[in-house]
Amino acid sequence: MYRNSESPRTLSALFLLAALWGCAATGTTTDGAGVAVGAGGAPGATAGTGGTGGASTAIVNDIDLRPIEFEMSSGGGQTCFPSLNDPASPTPNYDQFSPIVGKHCLGTNHQAIQGVQRVAFLGDSVTVGTPNLQHLLSIDNGHFWRNKLADWLIGKFGVNKGNDLDYGLWRTYDYFSGKGGKVKSGALWNCSKWGGRTDDLLEGGKQLAECFPSYPAKGADEVTLVVFTLGGNDISAMTKKGVDAPADEVNAGYPAAWQIAKDTIFHLENGLKWLKDPAMFPNGVYVVFANPFEFTDGTGKTDACVPQSVLDVPGIGKFDLSKLNVNMAELAGFKPWAKPEIQAKIVLWMLEEYMRLAVKYQVDLVWMLENFCGHGYVATGPNADPKAVCYLGPDAELWFDDTCTHPNDAGHGAIFNMFRAVIEE
Repeated sequence: MYRNSESPRTLSALFLLAALWGCAATGTTTDGAGVAVGAGGAPGATAGTGGTGGASTAIVNDIDLRPIEFEMSSGGGQTCFPSLNDPASPTPNYDQFSPIVGKHCLGTNHQAIQGVQRVAFLGDSVTVGTPNLQHLLSIDNGHFWRNKLADWLIGKFGVNKGNDLDYGLWRTYDYFSGKGGKVKSGALWNCSKWGGRTDDLLEGGKQLAECFPSYPAKGADEVTLVVFTLGGNDISAMTKKGVDAPADEVNAGYPAAWQIAKDTIFHLENGLKWLKDPAMFPNGVYVVFANPFEFTDGTGKTDACVPQSVLDVPGIGKFDLSKLNVNMAELAGFKPWAKPEIQAKIVLWMLEEYMRLAVKYQVDLVWMLENFCGHGYVATGPNADPKAVCYLGPDAELWFDDTCTHPNDAGHGAIFNMFRAVIEE
């Protein structure tokens, strides 16, 4: 394993554009100094007596349980995203928080995760899993990243999956509630929901209360791992608020849009604060969460994908994807903000706040946004734009499905690899 705290790793992270579905903006970049590399270890996260990972060389449900190895560049410090190190493009200044960066460049490395006995999946539709033209049925779910991760955790740590019937239902989703087919199977919990936002952790959808029945007095006695994707729906709401802003709101600097952004971070921090309270999980808790991706590869060209809005699901009939709490027609038609530079400032602030919280609470952040850049609808395929900031070459694979905003098979596989790598290091 690569460990070299004397060679700081620089990070030039991608600017999301001015929102998940916004417009381009300009600004300055960070100088990239001061990001440490090394082994993590969250204070207060005492490992318990979970599975020992004896099956670490096995193949379980087509999941290779052997540790992932990453080749490192020679010489001094490494830049995680060199193609994004463009002074003309605004990037989040993560370095100001001095995060420990994983050698894989897929996220941070603040925790030495071991002995996991209980797992809780929280979040939005990216975690739940969704139908698309290739996978219409809820039982066709082997490609979902959460199911791949669950299989790997079962093999890696010996997490109890429950009986086969319960586990099979747990892996599905319900078309009508937008939630998983079963909340609990053995020591695996899934409380994510389509349309989830950060306020659904403690309020709204009450995901923490559902996954931890003794909430708020206590979390769990078992060594617990919590994973989630959240933020995409919050940024969408913020973006729409800016699009619809009247002149006085624009002239005032978009206070309503700023409030949505601040509320997003406020609720996220409250959730992390409860999770990392040592009294809630006396034997330790680990948290790994991702920042939200977008499908335009940093260009703002929302017309690059025309979303499939209705699916014909066998046994269900016509299924309107607005049930995912995404207005598909509106998504493709977002207009630019009158002052896109403020939109840029808001989103940059939100991305930096994700990192601030990861460092403050010594949890780990997966760079889903940065690593999906170059795998969207602008930088892939026969009409790929080689001038796109994230263009990775003619062989880059598309990671989004026909809804535009959810991962396809390759995207789910990529998310699984990101979470696995961050958990494993």
